[in-house]
Amino acid sequence: MTAIIVETRGHILKVGINRPEKRNALTLDMYDSMSAALEKAEADSAIRCVVIYGEGGHYCSGNDLSAFPDDPTQGGPTPVMRFVKAFVHTSVPIVAAVEGVAAGLGATMLLHFDSVIASPETRIVYSFVNLALPPEAGSSLLLPQIMGYARAADLVLRGGSLKGAAAQQAGLVTHLVEPGACLERAMEIAAEIASKPPRAVREAKKLLKGDPQIIMQRVVEEEKVLFRGLASDEAREAMKAFMEKRPAKF
Repeated sequence: MTAIIVETRGHILKVGINRPEKRNALTLDMYDSMSAALEKAEADSAIRCVVIYGEGGHYCSGNDLSAFPDDPTQGGPTPVMRFVKAFVHTSVPIVAAVEGVAAGLGATMLLHFDSVIASPETRIVYSFVNLALPPEAGSSLLLPQIMGYARAADLVLRGGSLKGAAAQQAGLVTHLVEPGACLERAMEIAAEIASKPPRAVREAKKLLKGDPQIIMQRVVEEEKVLFRGLASDEAREAMKAFMEKRPAKF
């Protein structure tokens, strides 16, 4: 089974996350495949929009915990950073079709995308502190910008989540559709974007997003805190409790 499905539909590149038995948790190989797809889209002027979706009823539950390195001080999971850089720097519009759960990097990547389609049952989860980890992928910078500081802090510090309508009200979701219709609507929006003047669209996105180095600077800061956190007693207890399906004791 191919874990990342990449298809070209005219001027649209479809990227499907296909590991439904793990709620589409990402392995290092999957990060590399998704990075390669985004890098290809950025370099190919014929690609005018990217659609990312999940197979099997969920979008993406984030990083597969087994993908973390044994020694997080040794530079960390490089394929993850490659993927983050790819979506931070891309000028190609990205539309996400988000059914079911989006958690961890599955949630934070959405902050960088240009249209997020969800259903009322979609749940976007920011549970980093529950695992004794900080938010990542620039989310500590972008969430307060999108939601305002207090709502972002309430979400992150409580390790909380938002369902469809609440996520739309917070600015994390752009369009709500019926369950099962997210990908269809995402493809419609991608086709609309792809029908516009392609150079103008890419330039407009770059202006709207601003300097990517500002975001990458925060990403690097988050990564340093993440590696310290992974080596902590708190993280060891949090991960053990998660695997044993019990409340953690701090």
